[in-house]
Amino acid sequence: MARGLRDLLPLIVGIIIVAILLTSWIRSAAKQIGSSAPPAGVGMAAPPIAARPVVAATPDARLGWLAKAILMYVADYDMTLPPISSTTQLQPLLMPYVKDASIFVDPTSGTTFGVNPSLSRKSMNNLRNPADIVIFYQTQPEPGTNKRWVAFLDGRVEQVDPKRWQQLSRTSGIPQPSRKKRTRKP
Repeated sequence: MARGLRDLLPLIVGIIIVAILLTSWIRSAAKQIGSSAPPAGVGMAAPPIAARPVVAATPDARLGWLAKAILMYVADYDMTLPPISSTTQLQPLLMPYVKDASIFVDPTSGTTFGVNPSLSRKSMNNLRNPADIVIFYQTQPEPGTNKRWVAFLDGRVEQVDPKRWQQLSRTSGIPQPSRKKRTRKP
């Protein structure tokens, strides 16, 4: 009988190793899908995973998130950009991708980022060079540098000086603020 147990020992050790590996794999999978606990009967409960992402604290990081959100939206909607009239109108459409409304706010100024309404409902397939088209931007230059952060349709984020901003806003079709004409008093 002792000989029979010795023959089974490698099999028992193998089963234990497979069970440990399988348990570890299930725990890891449960964490990745956001479960707070592994399936019933499998080891200890996994720690809860935060439901919201950590909000980026810099304008360039937030603009990067927004640029990625637009690209995900476009991928989900047959390469077509969403209806865009303002950041406020666009926000509910991008919330499934960013998960936090504060991403739309420039931490430098406390105002919402600007968005390019000329791109409303356009197909990405019909745009000549998305790398040169601004989708989101800081509405005011940063104090001290007089530069502003912009996000392009290719997902890239860049800080630009006033001269480059004028060129980009013109070629991207961003409406310019109207300037009141001065009239002379008689």
